[in-house]
Amino acid sequence: MSATHNKPQSKTKFIDFHALKQEIKIEDTMPLLGLKVSQFSDQMRGPCPICKTGGDRALVVTASKGVFYCFAAGEGGDVIALTSHIKGIGMKEAAAFLAESFSKGADTPSVSPAATVPSHSSPKKEKAGQKTGLNPLTYLQPDHPSVQALGFSSETAQRFGAGYAPKGIMRGRLAIPLHDANGMLLAYCGRAIGPESPTLIFPNGFDPAEIIFNAHNLHAGPIVLLSDPLQVLKAVEGGVENAVAFLTDSISPQQLEMLSSLMDQKGCDCLDIH
Repeated sequence: MSATHNKPQSKTKFIDFHALKQEIKIEDTMPLLGLKVSQFSDQMRGPCPICKTGGDRALVVTASKGVFYCFAAGEGGDVIALTSHIKGIGMKEAAAFLAESFSKGADTPSVSPAATVPSHSSPKKEKAGQKTGLNPLTYLQPDHPSVQALGFSSETAQRFGAGYAPKGIMRGRLAIPLHDANGMLLAYCGRAIGPESPTLIFPNGFDPAEIIFNAHNLHAGPIVLLSDPLQVLKAVEGGVENAVAFLTDSISPQQLEMLSSLMDQKGCDCLDIH
């Protein structure tokens, strides 16, 4: 009777995602992942070698926040998510890859533009004493499962004052507050969560052509024009703060003039359209 030998079971090494993200700077992964990026204001931008669409500025890395966003894929996240996206692997595999690549004091060169990333954060508007044309809705649910399924966090929804509407004219939709360029709350739009039509609904008497979504949060530097407020929320979560959207299916000359005036007012020197 032959003896049987039990092979020792391999143990998966535990990787602390939080600690890994604290130790590895997202800009230091650029050469490791083979990304070619250039400095634009406080961001690094370049083509996405995986999606291969969206132009030569489709991939945005915001080093000061440790996040990225890919306009072509419509997704973003932290340094682990970036590695997962570029390598085409799962989050656990991406974390293991980073841990191995940066272990034992590995000397991975930092991308040169990172040294010029401004250390200051984006200016925030003072809300104290600000007059509002409408009181915020208090029954919206930013952590509703249907909101999470749209691809952004409850924290981002709370930041924008958005959430699932269980009642009212926006019932069953993502209710998103709309402000003028000075930050005054004017109305809410209802963004479809599923295949409902139309994609956006508005209160009676409200003209969506008069608003540029997220205009009140803009600051000096390049801005990105997206097709939908939902895409703006996802882009902002991915570190692209200067993102706006029109609320209409077509864009009139008057809306373009309004955007041009806004860019002059905010000191925005470049416009990307996605």
